[in-house]
Amino acid sequence: MKIGIYAGTIPPPVFINNLINGLADKGDIVFIYGKVIEKKYKFSNSGIIQRKFPTTQIGIFLYSIYALSKLIIMQPQLYLTIVKMLRQNSTNWIQFLKRSCRVLPPFLDNLDIFHIQWAKTLVEYPEFIEKLTCPIVLSLRGTHINVSPISNEGFSLSYKKYFPRINGFHAVSQAIAEEAEKYGADINKITVINPAVDEKLLNYKADKVNNLDSDILHIISVGRCHWIKGYTFVLDAMSILRKEKVDFNYTIIAGGRDQENILYQIHDLGLNECVSFINDELSHDEVLKKVSECDLFLLPSLEEGISNAVLEAMALGIPVISTDCGGMGEVIRNSENGFLVPVRDSESMAKAIQNFIDLDEMKKTISFLMPGKQLFIIIYFLIRLTSLNPFIVKLSKDYE
Repeated sequence: MKIGIYAGTIPPPVFINNLINGLADKGDIVFIYGKVIEKKYKFSNSGIIQRKFPTTQIGIFLYSIYALSKLIIMQPQLYLTIVKMLRQNSTNWIQFLKRSCRVLPPFLDNLDIFHIQWAKTLVEYPEFIEKLTCPIVLSLRGTHINVSPISNEGFSLSYKKYFPRINGFHAVSQAIAEEAEKYGADINKITVINPAVDEKLLNYKADKVNNLDSDILHIISVGRCHWIKGYTFVLDAMSILRKEKVDFNYTIIAGGRDQENILYQIHDLGLNECVSFINDELSHDEVLKKVSECDLFLLPSLEEGISNAVLEAMALGIPVISTDCGGMGEVIRNSENGFLVPVRDSESMAKAIQNFIDLDEMKKTISFLMPGKQLFIIIYFLIRLTSLNPFIVKLSKDYE
């Protein structure tokens, strides 16, 4: 089977990379479409074919001419309609050529199924849903579903137009599935498959596992610099703890364009001595090491599908306090395997941290670090991940 994965970048995020390798390991031919962000990256499986978007002007010109020429030979009738759409959706010839490089490759690969990883792609490149004849699967994740169509009416209108025409959906949580239904997604075509983490994390060993015997509480958050991640509210919570004379060290690992806002708030609240900011230039393994060395993981987000960072922290045996947003309530059972607090509630988050500190050491160990409940949760998500590949295969067969 020839499966196209529109990831947007090469290499793609870890969770998409796992899907691609899993499909290739099962014997499928997988085409991945995206812009190269790491030139030296190579897929180990020969069944994975990269379709890299050119970035230089000469590369864009040459590839677009090649792709258009090949399409007119393979499918002359489609060539006329797709070129018309490309021109309608482009403001000038340069943009026309760039769109050609990103839109045409899946049409040239004669795919059996096309899996779009981000709902935003439907808005950016409607040519896929309008002209591709193979079944299309769309993954429903986070802000693309629960924020973008609210903040941008164009997204809402496009979703309502195109969601009813999608053959099958993969949602990362039930909450995201229900949100997508508001924009016309057929709930009967949505399969909820929660994110998974690498099973190696269950046996991950760090130089310093936890600091439960330390007088200083080591806290960490991982996530991009964006207002949706709620750093404003968690920093206010840290200010409350500081005023209550709590000894802590809080680390934020984040990348993105809003670093200035976070850094200013840290300074403005006088938290420079107890809050550290690390730009997201660390490798995944380096981030895991940082998380494993802490006592507590915080997720202050305003919205999430399901946070992969939280799942990884849980797999490492690190207690989690999360806002009760999106699908996080599907992962965390309050006071059983973590703590949930209301969104945008700095006082509740500060109180939850204080309550965690007040737990006796035995409860901290039994509730979070012993393997029973944690192992059940991780195995559950690992099992759910394996259901994604058969889901794609089944969908393709249904539409043959």
